[in-house]
Amino acid sequence: MSNAEDSDGDPVEDRVQDRYLVNGRIQPNLVTLPCNRCKHVLLSTESTLFDELFSPLARNSSIELRLISNEPLALTAENGSLCHMDALDGCTLDKNGRSWKWRMARSIELCEWADVFIVAPINAGTLGSMITGLTTTLTLSVLRSWNSAKSVILVPGMTLTEWNNPLTDRQLKEIKQDWPWIVVVSPVLWKLAAFNQMVRLPWSGLEKFYEALSKVLGLTSVVEDSIETNGRAHDSSETGVQPTNGDNPEEPGENDVTCSEVAKRKAETQEKHTRSLPLELWFHIIEYHLGDWEIAKAIGLPTNLPVPKEWHPQILQMSMPASLEYTILRGSFTSIKSRIDALPQHKALSDLACNLIYKFSRTDILSYLSDNHPHLIRKSMRLINMPYHASAIYGNTDILAWWCNSTVFSTKDYVADAVDGASRAGFINVLEWWRLSGLPFRYTERALESASAEGRVSVLKWWKNASANAPASNPIPLKVGKSVLLAAQSGSTASLAWWDASGISYSHSESVARIASTYGHVPVLKLWHRLRGSKIIFDNQVLVGPTKNGHDEILEWWRSSGLHVEFKTCDIEEALEDADPRAEERVRSWWTRNGLNLGVGPSEWMRIKVLGSPLPLT
Repeated sequence: MSNAEDSDGDPVEDRVQDRYLVNGRIQPNLVTLPCNRCKHVLLSTESTLFDELFSPLARNSSIELRLISNEPLALTAENGSLCHMDALDGCTLDKNGRSWKWRMARSIELCEWADVFIVAPINAGTLGSMITGLTTTLTLSVLRSWNSAKSVILVPGMTLTEWNNPLTDRQLKEIKQDWPWIVVVSPVLWKLAAFNQMVRLPWSGLEKFYEALSKVLGLTSVVEDSIETNGRAHDSSETGVQPTNGDNPEEPGENDVTCSEVAKRKAETQEKHTRSLPLELWFHIIEYHLGDWEIAKAIGLPTNLPVPKEWHPQILQMSMPASLEYTILRGSFTSIKSRIDALPQHKALSDLACNLIYKFSRTDILSYLSDNHPHLIRKSMRLINMPYHASAIYGNTDILAWWCNSTVFSTKDYVADAVDGASRAGFINVLEWWRLSGLPFRYTERALESASAEGRVSVLKWWKNASANAPASNPIPLKVGKSVLLAAQSGSTASLAWWDASGISYSHSESVARIASTYGHVPVLKLWHRLRGSKIIFDNQVLVGPTKNGHDEILEWWRSSGLHVEFKTCDIEEALEDADPRAEERVRSWWTRNGLNLGVGPSEWMRIKVLGSPLPLT
């Protein structure tokens, strides 16, 4: 081999013209990037670091972002983020399996386009393949074809045992010595928490990563520039930072967005005087008000909320393709369809997948299932009884409308639990949908009973108005049932007050005091006494129930109420014997302080006494 060529056969002069020497070694000439265009960032990533790296880069109008990823969550770019998907070769095989031509062409294109290449995380296998020059994936092809005059940033992602292996140390030393254009930041490490479950350790390298990237791109700070772009730093009239995944209806969700287009959109937004919430408020709303990890993930907002238990097997796996459930949560519709198509014929959708469809109103997924895989709807338990789940659990009228018009469900039969459950949950929009749907309006006494128990006064008002305004040909009778008893049992003073003032006839009022006493609701007793006065109805069971259940505060209320409350020693003794062991001593002490003597003869046991009076009735 001549001196004019290197091992690849390329002229050395062409390969070193943008380098300079330091201590006799060739160094890359990291020239200042042009400032009149967006910085081109190529990111190869997966789900383990996607949220931490993608969102700040995608929000920065000084950066144009492209992705290399097998993860379907990367396709959120279709919803308006400043990036587009560059699939790996496994997704683009032609009929003859010749993906190498596609990979070669794409790697050349990306190498010419990008100003910096980020591989985060790079696992042990990819690191070793990079050093040996393999090109079996698009990421490796780009690394192999990369112009060493431009920087590469690597974030190792390994298990603790892989990171501590001497081979890793040797590989990193080789990179430091022979690959000076590569910057390696602190690794993302994993350990085994349980069988087949990997848990990520806290990562301390995020700040250093952004410092390195800012230096390479010539930006003050990637994160700060992103924040300024969204109007948090200097101009209060600019639009605030918004969650990703297409929340801004003004942005049309194109794959490639130039700086001029971003500026134009910002100007249009300012002209309309629209304003969004700062990122801190989004954090506060998600974590302290909603407390919903799924919503945070769906909109691309980083969160400190714990990962729900049911999600652990779905996402806490390193270097594994995203599951169907995670694809529904974070991916594009195209990737969701691909995952569904790949399901085995006998496999039904999981409860978690169905939950996401209901929760996020994914009627597009339902339509795709109906047109292409109707058996999945019929096999999935949570989709079979769609009216109930959409009405009683999720309160989703979009799903109900889809069900009503769907051909998969040839008959529109449903059980009364759908309306009863919506009433219990307070979904007035669902109740109104059923009333206007043209379908039979089916419900039972549980509709009003459960609404009363839950304190849903607005629902009770809806039922009253719906009944009053219903045509004679299609009446909506009020099925009161034991509504006041359920309200007393749950301690809902609002429901009791509403029933008393509603003018609607109801029964079981004579048992309200007893039920409230048994379940320990002093506010209910106070309200009922105020409403009924001296006409309040009760018997000696108002003392037996709280004695058995350990509610000494109820006993004290009856003692100080001034009402004539009778009891028998035998009833109280029996209640004490059956009392809750955790409260028996406290209740027994209360009765002792208030004159109960359990050492009397049998005749005294049967005498009627008055609470607060030392003399028995004769």
